[in-house]
Formats: sequence, C-alpha cells, structure tokens
Amino acid sequence: MPSRAVLQGTLVIIELPNRLVRSVTLLTCAMLSFVPLAARGGQATPPTTTPAPTPAPAAPTTPAPPTVPLPDAKEILAKSVDAIGGREAWSKRQSMEMKGTLELPGQGIKGTIIARTAQPNKMSTTIELAGIGAFRTGFDGTTGWSSDKISGARLMLGKELETIAREADYLKDVDPLRRWEKVETVGEGKFGNFDCWKVLATKGEEKSTLWFEKSTSLPRGFEMIVDTQLGKLPVVTIFVEYKEFDGIKLPVRSEASQAGQKIVTVYETITLDSVPPTTFDLPPEIKALLEPEPADEDEGAPTPPVAPAPPAAPAPPVAPAPPAAPKSNAMLATR
Repeated sequence: MPSRAVLQGTLVIIELPNRLVRSVTLLTCAMLSFVPLAARGGQATPPTTTPAPTPAPAAPTTPAPPTVPLPDAKEILAKSVDAIGGREAWSKRQSMEMKGTLELPGQGIKGTIIARTAQPNKMSTTIELAGIGAFRTGFDGTTGWSSDKISGARLMLGKELETIAREADYLKDVDPLRRWEKVETVGEGKFGNFDCWKVLATKGEEKSTLWFEKSTSLPRGFEMIVDTQLGKLPVVTIFVEYKEFDGIKLPVRSEASQAGQKIVTVYETITLDSVPPTTFDLPPEIKALLEPEPADEDEGAPTPPVAPAPPAAPAPPVAPAPPAAPKSNAMLATR
C-alpha cells in the first residue's frame, strides 16, 4: 500500500485537475588529473616540456540571425480562449461532470475519478482507488473540505482554501486576465511533445509558467508552486489530448510524473448541464466540523449563589429567681 505522502500528493493532483508534481534529477561530475613522476636516485625527474602548439587561425564569425520579437502575452491568452470555444460558449453552460480513470503504473494502482463543477464557483471530486478506498474533496462556494480514511474529515484553511476556491471558478479558463495581475511572454520551447510559447503569469507573490501550443493556441499546461496540506509542492500539468463537447474543448488526457511516479488521468465521458445543485452540499462529517462544540456541563456553568444563613434567633430572657419564702414563727421558736 502506498505511503500517506504519496496518496496525499496524488490527491493534490485530483483536487486541482491534471496538475502533476515535477521531480528534478541533478547530476554532478568530478574531474581528476594525474601527473606521472619517475624516481631516479631518490629524486623526482622533472617532466619534459612540450612546446605549445601553434593556434589555428580563427574561423570566420557567422552573424547571429536577427531576433524575432516574441508575441504579446495578452494576444496569446486571447487566442487560447478562442481555441477552447470562447467565453460565450462557456458562459451558456451551468455545470459539467467528467468521469474517467486514474492510474499510477509504477505502483500498480488504478481507480476512477468523477469531477463535477458548477457556476459560479462550486466543485466536487471523488476518487476511488482499488484496495484503498474513496478520497473526496469539495468547495460549496464558501467551505473547502476533504474526507478520506487516511486523514479523516477536515476543513481547508489559509492558502489551501484560497487555492481550491480559485480552482472552483467555473470561468477561470476563459477569463485568464481576471486570474492574473501581470502576464509576459518570456520564451518558447518544447513542453511535452508540443512546440509552445512560454508565458510567465504573476499575482502578488504567486507565479505560474503557462504553455500554449503555437499551431493551435491550445493551452498545453503550466508549472507552479501549490500550497497543500503537505506544504508547498512544485506542480506541472501537461494536457496531452483535447476533445470537443458541444462547442467546448476540454483536455481529456494528462500524463506526468510525481516524485518519479508516472500518473495517467483519462476522462472518458463529459456531460454538460446535468449536475444537480445538491451535489455540492456539505457531507454530514463536514457539517459536524462546522457546528460549535457543546459546552461541558461541568465547565463554564455559573456557580449558583449561596443563600445567606438566616440570623440566629435571640436567646429568651432569663426569668429572675423567685424571692425566698419568709421563715415561719415555729422555726424561729425552735431556736
């Protein structure tokens, strides 16, 4: 069974569809030199000096080709919006459901994925991994959450909540300039197997490298750092294949690697305007986390006031002793 970290990393990809963590391998090389010495009579023989070769004449310098100016980043983004169907076509749709498969070939893990989104900013994702169980995440417009057998039910907070709220924006892909404060074309090159323009997008301290195919203007993926429960993770997305659904083009296959593991996500069916609103209701275990904790009966309860003791009743007055009776004449006579 995969470790918790691997599963959590996989969940990051699912919560943010098709995002994949990039692993980088560094290679270091050491150079050694050897100077031969021959001993004679206990003394080192100085090395033979070889005259330096005569340098060959320098080859004629070929002038560098003129630099072609890079296209404006805003123009690239505008073309990419048209390539996936345009804002008008996307705005007509109220919800979307995507069903498919997820596989980690290196670990022999296979499963299913169902991702649902709705205007303006709701999402729900369920992943079932064979032999492991279900992993669910969601955002109802206010609350971000996740629930699984490994971590249990929990609420998303801070940067993690900001990330899922941003990803839940239904129209984010057709309004990229609302998403970013600054965009700049910084180069071109291969991304996956595609010849792309490279655009740097920033918003505050957040940065992302966006890749757009030159020939089709389709978005081919991006690279960025994502805040997750595991901390900051480098993420790479490569959109390998697109399909059209009633005027809207969507990526249906992504392939990438995460910490040396290849991950393949394939969406097989996509339906529009079919998701009931109750899909995004918070599950009972998440609602329980939002309820205030009941106060302990033994803690925090005010102590009832102690009734003052009633005043002591006054002591009854002591009756005076009766006067002594006078002696009789008979007693006096006996004396």
